[in-house]
Amino acid sequence: MRLLLFDIDGTLIRSSSAGRSVMAYALEKVYGETGPIDTYRMGGKTDRRIIADLLTAVNISPATIEAGLPEAYRLMTEKGAEIFPEREMRVCPGVLELLIALESRPDAVVGLLTGNIESVAPLKLAAAGIEPKQFRLGAYGSDHADRNKLPQLAMKRASELTGCTFIGANTTIIGDTPADILCARAGNATAVAVASGWHAAHTLSDHHPDYLFESFTDTSSVLEALFNLRG
Repeated sequence: MRLLLFDIDGTLIRSSSAGRSVMAYALEKVYGETGPIDTYRMGGKTDRRIIADLLTAVNISPATIEAGLPEAYRLMTEKGAEIFPEREMRVCPGVLELLIALESRPDAVVGLLTGNIESVAPLKLAAAGIEPKQFRLGAYGSDHADRNKLPQLAMKRASELTGCTFIGANTTIIGDTPADILCARAGNATAVAVASGWHAAHTLSDHHPDYLFESFTDTSSVLEALFNLRG
């Protein structure tokens, strides 16, 4: 049995900066500030880390930031439900075919490992035409600010859900940023990188993923990588 943990933005879907808009709305409402959100590079970071960075940059205290998170998350979810269906959210090449192939595999537990907060992640997927229920569990940006803490949390949740034991040796983490590769390394998991987001293949290659794809259009090759079948 293998645990497959997918990133969302740039890996499964392209969200046309809708997440940035949703966060800006929530931060303005809760804190009266958005910080340097227009120029901040969000790729590979958790929403919790992004919010902390943005608000720290405008001298809001950690205690104030932490106290406002529940309301910020609520507003992000509310606004996301409103605007995501109206935005040009699209699935990355090959993803739908890959997910269909994984549905028929009894040796796969498919989940999410994403910087998105738990309540926003399914809204993004659904708006792009992906059924969120295909992902049996997840570890999210609302769970911890440090993305590298999420693999162990996802493995624990998968083990509790299935009764199987998941560790790095039978876990694959799939993403489109160097941070996803480093996250896999932190969890002693297999790292599968795809250049469907904002990082070119040569940039991802510099971080030495176990497998690297330009896109997920070659389903059979991707399946080999996800299940670590190539020596």
